[in-house]
Amino acid sequence: MVGDMCEGADVPGPTSGAHFSVSPITARCKDIWERGEHILVGVSTGNGYFNRVRLTRLLEWLQNHFSAVDVVYADMHIDTSLIALGCEESEARRRAKKRVSQVRRRVRQALSAVEDSPTEFRAHALSDFADSPVYKALGARVDRALAEEDGLSTACHDMVRSFLSGQPGGEGELTAEQIEAGLSYVRAEMPFLVDTPALLGVPSSVSCYHMEAQVWRALRRPGAGLRAAPGQAFAVVAPVDES
Repeated sequence: MVGDMCEGADVPGPTSGAHFSVSPITARCKDIWERGEHILVGVSTGNGYFNRVRLTRLLEWLQNHFSAVDVVYADMHIDTSLIALGCEESEARRRAKKRVSQVRRRVRQALSAVEDSPTEFRAHALSDFADSPVYKALGARVDRALAEEDGLSTACHDMVRSFLSGQPGGEGELTAEQIEAGLSYVRAEMPFLVDTPALLGVPSSVSCYHMEAQVWRALRRPGAGLRAAPGQAFAVVAPVDES
């Protein structure tokens, strides 16, 4: 049975600089966090949360607990979502290119602050994995599950609605075309929520975000056809004091 989020759990974590709270969503996720083998930081475009300062502070904080940290930034299906929200195709491509350039620059700047760390840091664009056999196989499993499992499909649709409703042009009732465009973006990220260890060749991994993603618990649901791999964990990692 999936338990409640371990709010305020006594989770070993980094102690320097800025402070972050850690809330693994299950006891199993807490165990994987405590191993400190690997953590994945996913960075979206068009999201003001991960500015350069906050991302830098997070990486500096994580280096004291994890042996390896990978940052993956989204660079796929951004124009598709913008077009669905009413943007002209040429303008959508221009905006998508600008957003990817901005997020890539922020990631590089943040990584420069930890370049002398004993922790192994790596950065990837999501598209770097497009031709990976493991990524393709996981993507096929995701597509089957979305077609067959109501719980996962509902969670993904809720994620899309939550994201698009906060974008210009996303006000009011979303159309089927807009939802489908958003799902393309979510599907591209889903393999990393299912099995980051297989994708990156690490023994276990924590996927972190500053708020709980609706799909996390769907991938931890007993009896689900598509479940997160045994070594895949999820945790909310949020800043406590940014003064």
